[in-house]
Amino acid sequence: MIAVRNATQGDRDDILSFCANTFSWGDYIEQVWDLWLHDSQGKLFVAETEGKKVGLAHVAACPDSKDTWLEGVRVHPSHRRSGLASALLGRMLEFGEEKGATRALAIVAKNNAASQRMMERNGFSAISEWAYYSTGDRIDKRSSNARLASADELDAILEYLEASRIYELSAKTYVKAWHWYALDHASLKALVSEGRVVISGTPVAGMAVLNRRGYWNRKNILQIVYLDSQDEKVLGNLLAFATNLYLDEKYERLHVLCQQDEKMTSIIEGLEIQESEQFLLYSKVLNS
Repeated sequence: MIAVRNATQGDRDDILSFCANTFSWGDYIEQVWDLWLHDSQGKLFVAETEGKKVGLAHVAACPDSKDTWLEGVRVHPSHRRSGLASALLGRMLEFGEEKGATRALAIVAKNNAASQRMMERNGFSAISEWAYYSTGDRIDKRSSNARLASADELDAILEYLEASRIYELSAKTYVKAWHWYALDHASLKALVSEGRVVISGTPVAGMAVLNRRGYWNRKNILQIVYLDSQDEKVLGNLLAFATNLYLDEKYERLHVLCQQDEKMTSIIEGLEIQESEQFLLYSKVLNS
């Protein structure tokens, strides 16, 4: 019998013992355990069977209250294909419905066919494909005419997005601390006020959203968390703005998370920023 309950600090070592080598590079659960355990907007769940702690998952309410974010599903290797992941998923969906969310979102690595099948069996559909790039190298500085957007340019940016193919393919989302959130009028207004939206062109011909604060316990990382243009020169200007900021402020690494669009990714790779992974963004409508 599978039991899913709230995690406690006493579960940590047992859970981390089977989360150390989830990916080729290891895992991030140790970095986020305390954040997830004490998350006021979410819950950290542990799954048990036969008295053993064999599963983990985290769920959080998104800022707009309409979405709930699912992440960190881990199952002990000796207990896979036993319904544990689906049990954890079901409890996370219950949490979302209890909070009044109308949609659940999650990402799955594009090469993780088993997790994709599990999501689809539980009623999820892939709605967007994303690529993740990273560099710690000192890229050359480049000239750029891109600029930080001002509040009086908000309407022009929204008009650009509504006509953007990339915006549609991105499921109208951007990334914050590895959560995908709605990029709508309210969030965009806040991002502009925080000096995080970069635009190029008059009228607007492309835009990017920056994260200058890192994530989790990794604070010295600059990220592009949304990138949008079909014009090669404009994309070059947006990327140059970010790479120059990365160099000037001496960040440890530069990350780019963007829609898996051939034109965009070819330009990113031209800057010698190496692709690390591809993700599928999954969605399910809830019965709230």
